[in-house]
Amino acid sequence: MEKQILVACGTAWFEFTKSRTGQLDFAGRLDGPAPDVTGWQELAGSGYFSPSYYTYLCDGLNMTPRVFVAPGVDVSGRDVYAYLLHVGALLAAVDAKDSLLAGELYLRRKETFESFARLTQYIMEDLSVEILFSLCFGRMSNADEDDVPLVLDSARQKLDFDPSRQTLEQAFIRCFKEQRCTFTLPLVGTNFYDWDAEPEVLRHLCDKLAVDDFLEHAQKIRRAKHDFYASLRTVVQAEPYNPHDQYAILASIEGIESKICGNVGLEKVGHIRAIAARAIRLAKPQQMGYEAKLARLSKRDIVVQVTV
Repeated sequence: MEKQILVACGTAWFEFTKSRTGQLDFAGRLDGPAPDVTGWQELAGSGYFSPSYYTYLCDGLNMTPRVFVAPGVDVSGRDVYAYLLHVGALLAAVDAKDSLLAGELYLRRKETFESFARLTQYIMEDLSVEILFSLCFGRMSNADEDDVPLVLDSARQKLDFDPSRQTLEQAFIRCFKEQRCTFTLPLVGTNFYDWDAEPEVLRHLCDKLAVDDFLEHAQKIRRAKHDFYASLRTVVQAEPYNPHDQYAILASIEGIESKICGNVGLEKVGHIRAIAARAIRLAKPQQMGYEAKLARLSKRDIVVQVTV
C-alpha cells in the first residue's frame, strides 16, 4: 500500500494510512533510510510534549515530532488532525520504552487518543503492563485502573488479571515472579536530599564563548552534557533496614559536581514510591539490587528506568 501519512520522531519513522472512507490505520515503524517526502505537506507535532521541559532525556525522545502528508490526502478533519499531531510523542515514548511518559501522554490527551481507541491500544499494547504499573503504582498522583481503560484492556490478558479473584497488586507480583519487566518510575522524597541535578559548573559552560564560534561550540557542549548525564551511575536497591518501610527501595546517583572534580561516589536522591516498591519486593524478596539507569531529568522529577 502506498505510504500516505508519515510521522517522524527524530530518526524513527512511523506509517499511517487513510482510506477513502476516512478510516485511519497504523502500519507500524519503518525500517531503513528516511523516506523521500519531497512535495509532501509537513506539520509540526503538538507542543504538549517538548524536550525543552527537561534537563536530560534520551536521544529517542529529544526531538520534535513531524507529520508528513502525501499530496491529495485530506487530514483536515478535527479528530484525525488532532490525533496525528499528538500521536508522535506517544510513538516516541513507546519506542524508547518509557512506560511512565507513554502513560502520562495518554492521560494528558486521553479524549484525543480514545477517539481512535483501536490504534492507540495497538500502539501501546507491547508496553501495556509496564505503562499500567507506572501509572497505577509509580506516580504519586496515581491513576486508578478504571481511568486507563485502553491500557488495562491490553494488559489484562498479559497479567491474567481477574478482579473477581485478585487485586491488581497481586497480578503484578505474580507477573514479576514469572518474567523480567523494565519500566520507568519517578522518584519520591527527592526534596529530602541535596543531590544537585544542574550545578553551577554545568549551567555556565557557554558563558565565555565568542560570538563567531558560539554555535559550533554550543553544539559540542550540549552533546557532551547529554553524554555526561547518560554516563551517571545509577543504583537502585532494597533498603530493608529502613525504619519507616521494610519494603523501601532507595535510588542513588553519582554526584555530578564531584564526578566533574574526579571524585567518585553515590549520593541518595530518592525512593521508589512505597506501593510500587512493595509489589517489587514481594515478587522477588531475595533480589536486593536492580538494573537501573537515569531515564529523564527535569526541574520537578527524577525518573529512573528499572528492570525487575
